Amino acid sequence: MSHVWSVKYRPKLENIVGQDRVRDFLLSSNSKPNNTHPHLLLHGPAGVGKTSVAHAYAKHYGKQLHVYNASSKATRGIEFVEKDLTPLARSGMECIILLDEADQITKSAQMALKGVLENCSCIFILTCNNTSGLIEPLHSRCISFSFKPIDDDDAKNALQNIMLKEEINVSDYILTTIINSNAGDLRSMVNALQGYCAVLRHDGKGEALAFIERMDGSFSCGAFFELVNDKDFRRSLTMLEKSDDLRNTLNILMIHMINKNANMAVVSHIVTAFRDLQFGMPELIVRVGFCKNMVQSAPLIV
Repeated sequence: MSHVWSVKYRPKLENIVGQDRVRDFLLSSNSKPNNTHPHLLLHGPAGVGKTSVAHAYAKHYGKQLHVYNASSKATRGIEFVEKDLTPLARSGMECIILLDEADQITKSAQMALKGVLENCSCIFILTCNNTSGLIEPLHSRCISFSFKPIDDDDAKNALQNIMLKEEINVSDYILTTIINSNAGDLRSMVNALQGYCAVLRHDGKGEALAFIERMDGSFSCGAFFELVNDKDFRRSLTMLEKSDDLRNTLNILMIHMINKNANMAVVSHIVTAFRDLQFGMPELIVRVGFCKNMVQSAPLIV
Protein backbone atom coordinates (compact mmCIF):
# COMPACT_ATOMS: atom_id res chain seq x y z
CA MET A 1 0.00 0.00 0.00
CA SER A 2 1.19 3.52 -0.81
CA HIS A 3 2.66 5.63 2.00
CA VAL A 4 1.18 8.75 0.36
CA TRP A 5 -1.99 9.49 2.31
CA SER A 6 -3.87 10.92 -0.67
CA VAL A 7 -3.46 7.50 -2.32
CA LYS A 8 -3.61 5.34 0.81
CA TYR A 9 -6.91 6.87 1.89
CA ARG A 10 -8.70 7.13 -1.42
CA PRO A 11 -12.39 6.77 -0.49
CA LYS A 12 -14.81 4.08 -1.51
CA LEU A 13 -17.36 5.14 -4.10
CA GLU A 14 -20.12 5.62 -1.53
CA ASN A 15 -17.79 7.81 0.59
CA ILE A 16 -16.86 10.30 -2.14
CA VAL A 17 -17.38 13.81 -0.73
CA GLY A 18 -18.32 17.03 -2.46
CA GLN A 19 -19.37 15.46 -5.77
CA ASP A 20 -22.84 14.12 -4.99
CA ARG A 21 -24.14 14.10 -8.56
CA VAL A 22 -21.46 11.85 -10.04
CA ARG A 23 -21.34 9.67 -6.90
CA ASP A 24 -25.08 9.03 -6.95
CA PHE A 25 -25.07 8.31 -10.68
CA LEU A 26 -22.21 5.82 -10.45
CA LEU A 27 -23.89 4.04 -7.53
CA SER A 28 -27.14 3.66 -9.45
CA SER A 29 -27.98 0.44 -11.25
CA ASN A 30 -27.81 2.27 -14.58
CA SER A 31 -24.10 2.90 -14.14
CA LYS A 32 -22.91 -0.70 -13.69
CA PRO A 33 -20.03 -1.15 -16.14
CA ASN A 34 -20.70 -3.21 -19.23
CA ASN A 35 -19.96 -2.93 -22.93
CA THR A 36 -22.96 -0.67 -23.56
CA HIS A 37 -22.28 1.78 -20.74
CA PRO A 38 -21.38 5.32 -21.84
CA HIS A 39 -17.93 6.74 -21.34
CA LEU A 40 -17.33 9.45 -18.73
CA LEU A 41 -15.78 12.91 -18.89
CA LEU A 42 -14.83 14.28 -15.45
CA HIS A 43 -13.67 17.88 -15.44
CA GLY A 44 -12.86 20.49 -12.81
CA PRO A 45 -9.98 21.94 -10.77
CA ALA A 46 -7.09 19.89 -9.43
CA GLY A 47 -7.43 17.84 -6.26
CA VAL A 48 -11.23 17.61 -6.12
CA GLY A 49 -11.63 13.86 -6.66
CA LYS A 50 -11.67 13.11 -10.40
CA THR A 51 -9.01 10.42 -10.27
CA SER A 52 -10.30 9.11 -6.94
CA VAL A 53 -13.76 8.67 -8.45
CA ALA A 54 -12.31 6.61 -11.31
CA HIS A 55 -10.42 4.34 -8.90
CA ALA A 56 -13.44 4.00 -6.60
CA TYR A 57 -15.76 3.23 -9.54
CA ALA A 58 -13.53 0.45 -10.84
CA LYS A 59 -13.05 -1.05 -7.37
CA HIS A 60 -16.77 -0.86 -6.53
CA TYR A 61 -17.71 -2.95 -9.57
CA GLY A 62 -14.62 -5.18 -9.57
CA LYS A 63 -13.27 -3.99 -12.91
CA GLN A 64 -9.60 -3.80 -13.82
CA LEU A 65 -8.42 -0.19 -14.15
CA HIS A 66 -5.74 0.83 -16.64
CA VAL A 67 -4.34 4.29 -15.91
CA TYR A 68 -2.61 6.58 -18.39
CA ASN A 69 -1.57 10.21 -18.03
CA ALA A 70 -1.65 12.20 -21.24
CA SER A 71 0.65 14.99 -20.03
CA SER A 72 3.86 13.31 -21.21
CA LYS A 73 5.24 13.42 -24.74
CA ALA A 74 4.93 9.64 -25.07
CA THR A 75 1.19 9.60 -24.33
CA ARG A 76 0.06 12.70 -26.15
CA GLY A 77 0.22 11.74 -29.83
CA ILE A 78 -1.65 9.58 -32.29
CA GLU A 79 0.94 6.80 -32.02
CA PHE A 80 0.00 6.29 -28.37
CA VAL A 81 -3.69 5.99 -29.28
CA GLU A 82 -3.01 3.52 -32.09
CA LYS A 83 -0.38 1.33 -30.39
CA ASP A 84 -1.48 1.39 -26.73
CA LEU A 85 -5.11 2.37 -26.36
CA THR A 86 -6.71 0.80 -29.44
CA PRO A 87 -5.52 -2.80 -28.91
CA LEU A 88 -6.56 -2.73 -25.25
CA ALA A 89 -9.92 -1.10 -25.93
CA ARG A 90 -10.77 -3.64 -28.64
CA SER A 91 -9.36 -6.71 -26.88
CA GLY A 92 -12.77 -7.85 -25.67
CA MET A 93 -11.88 -7.13 -22.04
CA GLU A 94 -14.56 -5.28 -20.06
CA CYS A 95 -12.06 -3.09 -18.24
CA ILE A 96 -11.93 0.63 -17.47
CA ILE A 97 -9.35 2.93 -19.03
CA LEU A 98 -8.57 6.12 -17.13
CA LEU A 99 -6.99 8.82 -19.27
CA ASP A 100 -5.88 11.65 -16.97
CA GLU A 101 -5.33 15.12 -18.42
CA ALA A 102 -6.99 14.07 -21.66
CA ASP A 103 -7.01 17.66 -22.91
CA GLN A 104 -3.24 17.37 -23.40
CA ILE A 105 -3.67 14.90 -26.28
CA THR A 106 -3.06 16.39 -29.70
CA LYS A 107 -6.07 17.16 -31.89
CA SER A 108 -5.17 14.40 -34.38
CA ALA A 109 -4.86 11.92 -31.50
CA GLN A 110 -8.23 13.06 -30.17
CA MET A 111 -9.82 12.39 -33.55
CA ALA A 112 -8.32 8.89 -33.50
CA LEU A 113 -9.53 8.39 -29.93
CA LYS A 114 -13.05 9.39 -31.00
CA GLY A 115 -13.12 6.36 -33.25
CA VAL A 116 -11.87 4.09 -30.48
CA LEU A 117 -14.65 5.25 -28.14
CA GLU A 118 -17.24 4.38 -30.80
CA ASN A 119 -16.23 0.74 -31.02
CA CYS A 120 -14.65 -0.82 -27.93
CA SER A 121 -15.36 -3.35 -25.19
CA CYS A 122 -14.22 -1.13 -22.31
CA ILE A 123 -15.28 2.08 -20.60
CA PHE A 124 -13.15 5.21 -20.96
CA ILE A 125 -12.94 7.80 -18.21
CA LEU A 126 -11.40 11.05 -19.43
CA THR A 127 -10.36 13.68 -16.90
CA CYS A 128 -9.19 17.24 -17.38
CA ASN A 129 -9.15 20.57 -15.59
CA ASN A 130 -10.62 22.48 -18.52
CA THR A 131 -12.72 21.00 -21.31
CA SER A 132 -11.81 23.74 -23.80
CA GLY A 133 -8.87 21.63 -24.97
CA LEU A 134 -11.10 18.72 -26.00
CA ILE A 135 -12.74 18.40 -29.39
CA GLU A 136 -16.56 18.37 -29.46
CA PRO A 137 -16.83 14.76 -30.76
CA LEU A 138 -15.16 13.52 -27.55
CA HIS A 139 -17.61 15.57 -25.47
CA SER A 140 -20.58 14.09 -27.29
CA ARG A 141 -19.44 10.50 -26.71
CA CYS A 142 -19.21 10.87 -22.94
CA ILE A 143 -21.48 11.68 -20.03
CA SER A 144 -19.94 14.85 -18.62
CA PHE A 145 -19.68 15.68 -14.91
CA SER A 146 -18.37 18.99 -13.61
CA PHE A 147 -16.43 18.72 -10.35
CA LYS A 148 -16.50 21.60 -7.88
CA PRO A 149 -14.00 22.60 -5.17
CA ILE A 150 -14.44 20.72 -1.89
CA ASP A 151 -16.20 22.86 0.72
CA ASP A 152 -14.64 23.43 4.14
CA ASP A 153 -16.97 21.13 6.10
CA ASP A 154 -16.46 18.18 3.74
CA ALA A 155 -12.71 18.82 3.73
CA LYS A 156 -12.54 18.92 7.53
CA ASN A 157 -14.49 15.67 7.82
CA ALA A 158 -12.18 13.97 5.32
CA LEU A 159 -9.05 15.16 7.15
CA GLN A 160 -10.46 14.12 10.53
CA ASN A 161 -11.18 10.63 9.17
CA ILE A 162 -7.54 10.32 8.14
CA MET A 163 -6.43 11.59 11.55
CA LEU A 164 -8.58 8.93 13.20
CA LYS A 165 -7.07 6.16 11.08
CA GLU A 166 -3.54 7.43 11.67
CA GLU A 167 -4.27 7.87 15.40
CA ILE A 168 -3.05 11.47 15.43
CA ASN A 169 -4.46 14.62 17.00
CA VAL A 170 -4.16 17.97 15.24
CA SER A 171 -5.47 21.28 16.59
CA ASP A 172 -8.32 23.19 14.96
CA TYR A 173 -5.87 25.97 14.08
CA ILE A 174 -3.70 23.57 12.07
CA LEU A 175 -6.71 22.08 10.26
CA THR A 176 -8.22 25.48 9.52
CA THR A 177 -4.93 26.80 8.14
CA ILE A 178 -4.50 23.74 5.92
CA ILE A 179 -8.07 24.07 4.60
CA ASN A 180 -7.91 27.83 4.06
CA SER A 181 -4.51 27.66 2.37
CA ASN A 182 -5.53 25.07 -0.22
CA ALA A 183 -8.81 26.51 -1.51
CA GLY A 184 -10.97 23.46 -2.17
CA ASP A 185 -8.10 21.19 -3.27
CA LEU A 186 -8.56 18.17 -1.01
CA ARG A 187 -5.52 16.32 -2.34
CA SER A 188 -3.27 19.26 -1.44
CA MET A 189 -4.91 19.43 1.99
CA VAL A 190 -4.16 15.76 2.64
CA ASN A 191 -0.58 16.23 1.44
CA ALA A 192 -0.21 19.25 3.74
CA LEU A 193 -1.57 17.30 6.72
CA GLN A 194 0.88 14.48 6.04
CA GLY A 195 3.70 17.00 5.64
CA TYR A 196 2.86 18.66 8.96
CA CYS A 197 2.76 15.30 10.76
CA ALA A 198 6.07 14.23 9.20
CA VAL A 199 7.80 17.44 10.30
CA LEU A 200 6.22 17.15 13.75
CA ARG A 201 7.48 13.59 14.14
CA HIS A 202 11.04 14.25 12.93
CA ASP A 203 11.74 17.86 13.94
CA GLY A 204 9.31 18.68 16.74
CA LYS A 205 6.37 20.99 17.24
CA GLY A 206 8.29 24.22 16.64
CA GLU A 207 9.38 23.26 13.13
CA ALA A 208 5.98 21.75 12.36
CA LEU A 209 4.31 25.00 13.35
CA ALA A 210 6.79 26.89 11.17
CA PHE A 211 5.71 24.64 8.28
CA ILE A 212 2.11 25.74 8.86
CA GLU A 213 3.09 29.40 9.35
CA ARG A 214 4.79 29.42 5.95
CA MET A 215 1.62 27.99 4.46
CA ASP A 216 -0.50 30.63 6.18
CA GLY A 217 1.86 33.50 5.41
CA SER A 218 0.51 35.91 8.05
CA PHE A 219 0.18 36.49 11.79
CA SER A 220 -2.23 34.01 13.32
CA CYS A 221 -3.72 34.09 16.79
CA GLY A 222 -3.98 30.30 16.81
CA ALA A 223 -0.31 29.79 15.97
CA PHE A 224 0.80 32.47 18.42
CA PHE A 225 -1.10 30.91 21.33
CA GLU A 226 0.24 27.44 20.48
CA LEU A 227 3.79 28.80 20.77
CA VAL A 228 2.95 30.61 24.00
CA ASN A 229 1.40 27.49 25.51
CA ASP A 230 4.59 25.61 24.65
CA LYS A 231 6.51 28.37 26.50
CA ASP A 232 8.51 29.02 23.33
CA PHE A 233 9.50 32.64 23.90
CA ARG A 234 11.85 32.95 20.93
CA ARG A 235 9.38 31.69 18.33
CA SER A 236 6.41 33.57 19.80
CA LEU A 237 8.44 36.78 19.61
CA THR A 238 9.48 35.98 16.03
CA MET A 239 5.83 35.50 15.09
CA LEU A 240 4.81 38.75 16.77
CA GLU A 241 7.50 40.54 14.80
CA LYS A 242 5.72 39.53 11.57
CA SER A 243 3.26 42.33 12.26
CA ASP A 244 4.29 45.88 11.36
CA ASP A 245 1.44 47.35 13.41
CA LEU A 246 1.72 46.13 17.01
CA ARG A 247 -1.40 48.02 18.13
CA ASN A 248 -3.49 46.34 15.46
CA THR A 249 -2.08 42.93 16.41
CA LEU A 250 -2.92 43.55 20.07
CA ASN A 251 -6.46 44.47 19.01
CA ILE A 252 -6.73 41.23 17.05
CA LEU A 253 -5.53 39.25 20.06
CA MET A 254 -8.02 41.07 22.30
CA ILE A 255 -10.93 40.30 19.94
CA HIS A 256 -9.77 36.68 19.73
CA MET A 257 -9.75 36.40 23.51
CA ILE A 258 -13.18 38.03 23.89
CA ASN A 259 -14.57 35.50 21.41
CA LYS A 260 -12.98 32.77 23.56
CA ASN A 261 -14.53 34.10 26.80
CA ALA A 262 -11.41 36.10 27.67
CA ASN A 263 -8.61 34.70 29.76
CA MET A 264 -7.98 37.54 32.23
CA ALA A 265 -4.22 37.00 32.31
CA VAL A 266 -4.02 37.60 28.56
CA VAL A 267 -6.30 40.64 28.77
CA SER A 268 -4.07 42.10 31.49
CA HIS A 269 -0.92 41.60 29.37
CA ILE A 270 -2.58 43.22 26.35
CA VAL A 271 -3.69 46.22 28.44
CA THR A 272 -0.15 46.55 29.84
CA ALA A 273 1.32 46.49 26.32
CA PHE A 274 -1.10 49.22 25.17
CA ARG A 275 -0.19 51.31 28.21
CA ASP A 276 3.54 50.95 27.54
CA LEU A 277 3.05 52.05 23.93
CA GLN A 278 0.99 55.03 25.12
CA PHE A 279 3.85 56.06 27.41
CA GLY A 280 6.23 56.06 24.46
CA MET A 281 8.15 52.87 25.20
CA PRO A 282 9.92 51.50 22.05
CA GLU A 283 7.89 48.83 20.24
CA LEU A 284 10.74 46.31 20.37
CA ILE A 285 10.79 46.46 24.18
CA VAL A 286 6.99 46.25 24.33
CA ARG A 287 6.99 43.16 22.09
CA VAL A 288 9.65 41.46 24.21
CA GLY A 289 7.86 42.32 27.46
CA PHE A 290 4.48 41.19 26.15
CA CYS A 291 5.82 37.83 24.93
CA LYS A 292 7.71 37.31 28.18
CA ASN A 293 4.55 37.95 30.21
CA MET A 294 2.48 35.68 28.00
CA VAL A 295 4.95 32.78 28.21
CA GLN A 296 5.23 33.15 31.98
CA SER A 297 1.41 32.92 32.26
CA ALA A 298 1.22 29.79 30.10
CA PRO A 299 -0.45 27.46 29.67
CA LEU A 300 -3.37 29.63 28.58
CA ILE A 301 -6.84 28.30 27.77
CA VAL A 302 -7.72 29.68 24.30
